Amino acid sequence: MKKTFFLLLTALTALTAAAQSETLMTINGKPVSAEEFLYIYEKNNQAGAIDPKTMDEYLDMFINFKLKVVEAEAQGIDTTEAFKKELKGYRAQATPKYLQDNAAMDSLVEMSWRHMAKDRRAAHIAIQCPMNADSAAQTDALAKINEAYERVTIGKLKSERKKVKGKWQNVEKRLPAEPFADVARELSTDPSVQETGGELGWITPFRYVYPLEEAVYNTEVGKISAPFRTQYGWHIVLVEEEREHKEVKASHIMKMTPRGEGEDSIIAAKKIIIDSIAAIVTPENFGEVAKVESEDRGSSARGGDLGWFGKGMMVKPFEDTAFSLETGKISAPFQTMYGWHIMYKEGERGIQPLDSIRTQVERQVMRDERAKEADKSFVRKTRKEYNLPAAMTDEEVKNYADEHLEEKYPELKNLVQEYHDGILLFEVSLREVWDKAAKDTAGLEQFFAANKKKYTWDKPRFKGWLLQCKDKNSARAAQAIIRSAEPDSVKSYIARRINQDSTVYVKAQRGLWEQGKNAAVDKFGLKVKKAEFSPNEQLPYVVCVGKKLKAPAAWDDEKGKVTTDYQDFLEKAWIERLRAKYPVVINEEVWKKIKK
Repeated sequence: MKKTFFLLLTALTALTAAAQSETLMTINGKPVSAEEFLYIYEKNNQAGAIDPKTMDEYLDMFINFKLKVVEAEAQGIDTTEAFKKELKGYRAQATPKYLQDNAAMDSLVEMSWRHMAKDRRAAHIAIQCPMNADSAAQTDALAKINEAYERVTIGKLKSERKKVKGKWQNVEKRLPAEPFADVARELSTDPSVQETGGELGWITPFRYVYPLEEAVYNTEVGKISAPFRTQYGWHIVLVEEEREHKEVKASHIMKMTPRGEGEDSIIAAKKIIIDSIAAIVTPENFGEVAKVESEDRGSSARGGDLGWFGKGMMVKPFEDTAFSLETGKISAPFQTMYGWHIMYKEGERGIQPLDSIRTQVERQVMRDERAKEADKSFVRKTRKEYNLPAAMTDEEVKNYADEHLEEKYPELKNLVQEYHDGILLFEVSLREVWDKAAKDTAGLEQFFAANKKKYTWDKPRFKGWLLQCKDKNSARAAQAIIRSAEPDSVKSYIARRINQDSTVYVKAQRGLWEQGKNAAVDKFGLKVKKAEFSPNEQLPYVVCVGKKLKAPAAWDDEKGKVTTDYQDFLEKAWIERLRAKYPVVINEEVWKKIKK
């Protein structure tokens, strides 16, 4: 029984999959696949959809949608430069994930995250040599880095004259390996090498060029890497130590001590911190104090918040304080090259799980040189997949892949078709319905007159003017203007003729007020007996000019509802015309298959 059910289920699945590639309908002779219908149907009927539809219900909506798209194409909207540009832009946003080796990218993200879990302390020897250097310079740089590698690993060879069996001969002797720092100071072209001996400090991912990071993390602790190339030249690295990565979340208050000034400014700044800040600051008020007192413009607006940071990201005195301070405590004042600080340590943590920071790590990889590895992998695989000629450049290979994405990825094909149809639907609906409804005043008036009984109110409303005046004379003058002027000109006339010399004698408002929405209108316009109204002391005399309405008298008394209903009316009439204009033929056999 189970076997029979499984075979039946497999057969039905295969049947549905086959049906998806078939033509479900034609509209004006143009085929529409079952796959496209199912894509749109399933996307709009996912779990949580506000108004889910059955397939039969959705079919009618889908036909109307495609009829509008056909009409848009008939009007030539799809040939306009604006349409082409917009569609190209949407497609460009959707394609990047298809134009990279996602497996290689995932591998780079996971490798980077593993590196982020450890900090490594390293030193290096660098021989500068730009990528565009001539062959002689390249040869010389490679010879120097090989010499440095030999001297710090197995020791250099020394030739001596010795008497062997009564004869003088040149004998080579291997000397002991030399201290890394000594060789660095002698051979490295790093500008700071005499001071540092080649020390780089603690290395974390994304801080140095990728080949250097890769060498540091791929070399055993205590060992020296083989020579490797970066854009700057040739290098070797000594990996000295490894530790678990830690991050601190902290805030600080800083008083700057500009470099170059005398001791007096430093002492004064320290005194300010100790005397006026350290005495009052607590974990609870640290943020508010920082906003007022801190001179670090980058963090003071955030209450001194520096976010999470690891070792090697801050100057050493700051880092030492952050990692030695107990969580929840405030430090004593301490000095850096920038000034005097007080720090509040809010937390400490190790590396976050990859799932919680994958997007962040991926973004860093994409900005980094290592992303080229995924790009190269994509180009290699694309050449092999399409058997492309070796003469094609990498850029030409990527362009070729881009041109064939929709053939390879049905979900992208459906998405781009959705963009295509959506843009056309918007533009043609704007022309045929939305703009017409907004601009067709005569049509709106006729529609309202024919459907007037449909629009009612629970409460009466006042339509007209609310005048708040300084005195009776101002009120009479304003009423005279309302009686003689066009409604749109009333306020400008009042401003010029009554409200002179920057003194407001009349404040005029025009509107349609529902009972209970404006106390002045309730009392003087709608004449509500128990209306409570307190006049403005500056404009105590109130007059309402207009009429009380029990129901809408004109279409713009219910502008929003009438406009929406008129749009629906126009759309229904338009759909009827489209169904008469473009024949729709449904393949009933395919329809039955996909409904199963």
